[in-house]
Amino acid sequence: MLYLDVRKNFEEKVSYVARHVNGMMVDEQASYLTVDCGVPSDTFNVIVVRGASLSTQLLASIERFTTRGIPFALWYWENAIDAASNTTLMQQGLSHVETHTAMTADLSQVQLTSRHLEGLEIRQVTTAHELQQFGEVITALFGASREGRQVAVYFQQVCAYPLSMFPAMRYYLGIFHGTVVATGTLFVGSQTAGIYDVVTHDQYRRRGIGSIIFHHLLKEAITTSRRYAVLQASKDGLGIYIRAGFQATGDVLTFEQNGEGGS
Repeated sequence: MLYLDVRKNFEEKVSYVARHVNGMMVDEQASYLTVDCGVPSDTFNVIVVRGASLSTQLLASIERFTTRGIPFALWYWENAIDAASNTTLMQQGLSHVETHTAMTADLSQVQLTSRHLEGLEIRQVTTAHELQQFGEVITALFGASREGRQVAVYFQQVCAYPLSMFPAMRYYLGIFHGTVVATGTLFVGSQTAGIYDVVTHDQYRRRGIGSIIFHHLLKEAITTSRRYAVLQASKDGLGIYIRAGFQATGDVLTFEQNGEGGS
């Protein structure tokens, strides 16, 4: 099923850096995948539910975060767990905070646009300084919150490692008249190419920058040997992806501790 391709790429993406960086841990079991990035951040501490029900091991993994007071996000794909398990998550102190749409596209059939914005350059990140700039755009999403501060710490840690350690993770900057204003990530997974982190700074939205970056990532995905591209879309962003040839395969639900992980 194509939605499983989306989940697999997501699992590979969220665990990829953690498998290479000291102090980060990945626990991979039949019923779940847990990533502990070593920083109290629900952006990078992730549990992905794989099974149809919540195993004892999975509940223990949740408890390891909750008893330490460490923020994390739990993700599961539509119909991956039953209603009773959903109730159990709430009993564990988790709340449903987001729903995204899992989408896939055959890269041989996608519809690309060649829209141009004067003064906009899209550049692949090749240095630690550029990765820090990438992290600053992501951090700005969270304002002055605790989560924003921890996201900044995460990128500081990753910047200490050479980018050559993470060849499957391709970060991109959108630079408008010399200022970094947007980001995008292409993750080249074992089976699919995933599009993530298409973010534009608040002051530069509504100029089509995000759309241009998305199509740039799509062009880059075509150059890989992967047949399919995958992504997870917000409800507001569905149109651009559908027009490019993506099809919805189901919903992805995100739970956090009482909905307060980013406070």
